[in-house]
This record gives sequence, structure tokens and C-alpha cells, in this order.
Amino acid sequence: MPFFRRFYRQFLKFLLFPLVLSLLFYLFTKSSIAAGFALGTIASIFLLWNWYCNLERAYESEGKIRTGTVVRLLIVIVTCLFWVRFPGVFSIFGIAGGLLLSYIMIIFRAIKELTK
Repeated sequence: MPFFRRFYRQFLKFLLFPLVLSLLFYLFTKSSIAAGFALGTIASIFLLWNWYCNLERAYESEGKIRTGTVVRLLIVIVTCLFWVRFPGVFSIFGIAGGLLLSYIMIIFRAIKELTK
């Protein structure tokens, strides 16, 4: 099965629902929390993409395992820079909530793997 299809089945299809809801909520209400949540959810998708790429590489190789921490940290910094640049549009609480989605998905995946 191709990489993107595995990524979609395990993570992306669950993150698209809150992303679409927050975008629709923002379009109708112009809420900064909804805009921040949408931005955080988009960043979560990139965080999970990076994490899942590194996980796949770790399964395939027997050498040094890379976790991609620096890249994930840069994604979070760039996301927070959007808030610094546009504080009226994006709420930091919404961004934090959206960013937490990736870690919640990782925990759910770990629990799912442990209960197999």
C-alpha cells in the first residue's frame, strides 16, 4: 500500500473533519479561535506527516533512528509566528488546540498498536 494511502487511513481522514468544521465556523463567524484551530490543525497534519515518515524509515532501517524533532519544532515555531504576525486573526489557544491534535492522534495510534 502506498505511503500516502496509509497516512490517510491512519491520520488524515480523522484530521480533515475538525479542519473543515473549523474553517466553516470561521467563514460564518470570523472567530479568531476557529482560525487558530484551523491553522493548528494544518500544522498538525504536517507534524504527523513528518512523524509518520520517520516512523516508516525506522521500520525499514536497522541503523540510527531519527525522530525529526527539529523539523517538528520548526513547524510549531512557524505556526506561532503566524499568531505573532496576525494576533487579531489567529488565537493562540486555537493554535494550541489544533497542534495538540497531532499528539492525541499519536497516543491513539500507540494504544491501538498495543491492544492488537
